[in-house]
Amino acid sequence: MRVNDKIIANVIDTDEEFIWEVTGSIADVKYNPFFWILTLMTCGIFLIILHYNRIYHSYVLTSQRLIIISGIFTKDVDEIELFRIVDSSSSQSMIDLWADLGDIFINSTDKTGFLKMHKIKNPHKVRDSLRKHYVSARQKKGTVVLESLSN
Repeated sequence: MRVNDKIIANVIDTDEEFIWEVTGSIADVKYNPFFWILTLMTCGIFLIILHYNRIYHSYVLTSQRLIIISGIFTKDVDEIELFRIVDSSSSQSMIDLWADLGDIFINSTDKTGFLKMHKIKNPHKVRDSLRKHYVSARQKKGTVVLESLSN
């Protein structure tokens, strides 16, 4: 059972299709000596906090929206309608490349605006899947993204 199954079940509409859920990972810890030092200095508490911080930020993609669920003791739920996503990109540091993690950046026209998904496994694959779905959602809605021609 995933951490946010109850929330997902309550949030997703009956006409929406669940596509995937991703959370951050701590796979990069084994490649970063700075994290080892912090973990040793805090008797493992740093690693526990990092782990829970990453897994309690989850991103759920449905056929209509990207839902962001965050929080350990309280839950904040935000969403971005897929047709409102303007652009997305992904990046990986050298350590992220070794751990197959990365960050995904999403730009949207709704109130959320800019979103950074931290330390996601297979970031390019996840971003490509997201892109495929937001382009499809735009086509279904007949939404056209207008870009500024000025420099």
